[in-house]
Amino acid sequence: MKEHLKIGESILQEYFDYICKYSTDDAEYIPVVKVIIQGICKSMTLSNSDKKEIRKVNNQLKDFNRKLYTDLWIKNTKENEGDDIDVAKETESAKYYFDYVYKNEEHPR
Repeated sequence: MKEHLKIGESILQEYFDYICKYSTDDAEYIPVVKVIIQGICKSMTLSNSDKKEIRKVNNQLKDFNRKLYTDLWIKNTKENEGDDIDVAKETESAKYYFDYVYKNEEHPR
């Protein structure tokens, strides 16, 4: 399990760094994150890992990427609006947005 988690975090971090450099739309970026996580979990399934461990890795990788996304959201909001922002509100907005796109593979309306 730890190996899958480390590999997953490494891949997700590299991909995150790439999208930061080349500015990809969230509706393109987040579904790819989902595919990466699903691929890692499928690999665990094929190697007969326990379903509980697979769910745990899935959740941890999703949480890992949601945190990267949220931190970037806060950074960008501060750059655009100044340091005097409601960080808790922006954090909740970022989490909602990430989860919505992760689930629906499109922007919220």
